[in-house]
Amino acid sequence: MKYNPGNVVFLLLSLLFLSCATNRPADTGTLSFISIDEELTLGEDISSFTLRYLDIIRNRSLDKILNDMAEKIGAVSHWSGLPYRVFVINNDDINHFSLPGGNIYLFRGLIENADTADEIAVILAHEIAHLAERDAVARLAEKYSFSFAAQTAIGENPEIAEYIIASLYTDATILDYPKTCEFRADKLALEYARMAGFNPRYLSIFLAKIQELESKEPHRCRLLYMTHPPASARLKRVKRLLKKQSIETNYALNFAIEFQNAKRILSRIPQK
Repeated sequence: MKYNPGNVVFLLLSLLFLSCATNRPADTGTLSFISIDEELTLGEDISSFTLRYLDIIRNRSLDKILNDMAEKIGAVSHWSGLPYRVFVINNDDINHFSLPGGNIYLFRGLIENADTADEIAVILAHEIAHLAERDAVARLAEKYSFSFAAQTAIGENPEIAEYIIASLYTDATILDYPKTCEFRADKLALEYARMAGFNPRYLSIFLAKIQELESKEPHRCRLLYMTHPPASARLKRVKRLLKKQSIETNYALNFAIEFQNAKRILSRIPQK
């Protein structure tokens, strides 16, 4: 079926009147109108369109390192059973986002600006927090005022997923979360990182890097601006949270060698 944004919007609005299951992760969010199976099916559909619309780097070694990190963090999250998968976008922006079904997207610029695995870990934890809170599907439902139809209907209409991917950086995006969602994701990221054995203080360290890039190389933050609040606002809140926490001084060097290998692999892949 030929992709037509108008048809997709009509389809989304029409689903308002259809009912669905109420299954959801325990202790996460308040969604009651989108079932877990429906979200996972949507995630599978979304993954099928990423290679068409996003410049995804395909490298098994790189993917394994990042997926293993996400799995470790996801295991201590509020949605520990979700299969998290990380994709790297071949772009020097420092953006990062996640989409329904456990799909996490890191831009190569973000990885290249990180010096330690902990810096990537806290960003992954931030996105895993969004997924655990089901922020993306909540935003989708809010923006289009609809409830998903039965799982079979989603599977028969993959243009919903295509529309989501094609609209990531338009006014129709579902990634323009309210600041409260972003700040909550940062708060949970500190918790998830710590529980997974990573140093949560690196969230403030990396946000400081982003803040510096915002002033020195704003073009590398163009896409980040569209999906996240300014780093300065996030940094202030993260620093306050860290002061209230008891942070251990001896963290295991989780993925230290693997992360350096990931950076070497990435350095050999041309940027388009």
